[in-house]
Amino acid sequence: MKKLLLSSCIMAMAMSASQTVAAEESQFTTSGVMMGLSNYLWRGQTISDDKPSLQADLMVEHDSGFYLGTSFETYRYEDENDVNNDYEIDYYGGYYQMVNDDLGFGFNAMKYTYGAGGYSVEYALSVDYQAINLAVNYDQDVEAWYTELNYSFPLFNDSSLVAHAGLFTDAEAYEFDDHGKVADTAYDVALRYSYPLLSQLNLMLEASYHEFNDDHYMIGLAYNF
Repeated sequence: MKKLLLSSCIMAMAMSASQTVAAEESQFTTSGVMMGLSNYLWRGQTISDDKPSLQADLMVEHDSGFYLGTSFETYRYEDENDVNNDYEIDYYGGYYQMVNDDLGFGFNAMKYTYGAGGYSVEYALSVDYQAINLAVNYDQDVEAWYTELNYSFPLFNDSSLVAHAGLFTDAEAYEFDDHGKVADTAYDVALRYSYPLLSQLNLMLEASYHEFNDDHYMIGLAYNF
């Protein structure tokens, strides 16, 4: 099963190893990843103030296509001119099914919770056709839509490159500054590269651009289990 692209393509690219647990009449697969990254990038923006972030994800899926998972991320934010270190724990679940060798579809719900308090919920629909992924996300908290298109290129030595483009169609909910005005829409693009150093260890690279933010870059390591 292709893991849905959730809050970050990096997580989806990194989770390539799995372990199968057999029950009496059902089959479950567990997969996970632990990552040390130089930056926490989310839709063309840095969530960690361009500083390092520790991240982890654990997912359990049933052979029927249903799955549940949780993830952990550290991040930084500014509050009244102070910089605060915090963490995020996310809970998600959904369904994914391959129609044939080329076409797959799925949906999921994710609840983001924050150490400083508060939470938000996002829903997503995803369609995969060969190396193309199209996902439509709706943030219930800010009532905003985000659509993304991703294309994966297989490269040498089992490495891969993902080209990403995303569009905020309700950008005013995020108050992006467009020359003194609040932008109605905003786009972001990114290139994400994964190279297998060892059987369970990947090198991760990303360069991203947001229409109303600076360029951001990331390098990191991902250990799959």
